[in-house]
Amino acid sequence: MIQTKNVKLTPKELFAILILRYVKQRWWLFAWIWILAIIIGLQETYDYFAYFFMVFAIVYPILVVIQFWRYVKSKDNKILFLERHYEIDSEKINGIIDQDTYSPIKLEHFIKVVMIRKTYLLYVAKSQFIYIPIDSFESESDRVWFENEIIKKIKK
Repeated sequence: MIQTKNVKLTPKELFAILILRYVKQRWWLFAWIWILAIIIGLQETYDYFAYFFMVFAIVYPILVVIQFWRYVKSKDNKILFLERHYEIDSEKINGIIDQDTYSPIKLEHFIKVVMIRKTYLLYVAKSQFIYIPIDSFESESDRVWFENEIIKKIKK
């Protein structure tokens, strides 16, 4: 069993993770919107649809950023930003916020692992993850054990 150092997710880090994850999943959508906007913009005359689509191509990314910013700043998400540490063994991960607040999750409940910004995101649902930064491990041997024992099991 290993134990991590205390980890505290900040709103700025969560915002960056959410934006990066969204762009990695939907880069093709942005590319198509911008390509079509450029093609429409190269026309000699514009109709209402052309104006609408060019404005949409500019406004859509801004709306996505605003949506994530509002989510991160929501008072309903305060538990995400509390300091915690993890106790990890070969069968489960315990997230411990304080003496009375902890959440054990069996490894079989994790569905995938994603690495973003030197951070492991261990997903328990499509949009719900556990945040474990690489630098939260006490030693390099703990991190290697985590990758060999935990990450490999989740990826199977």
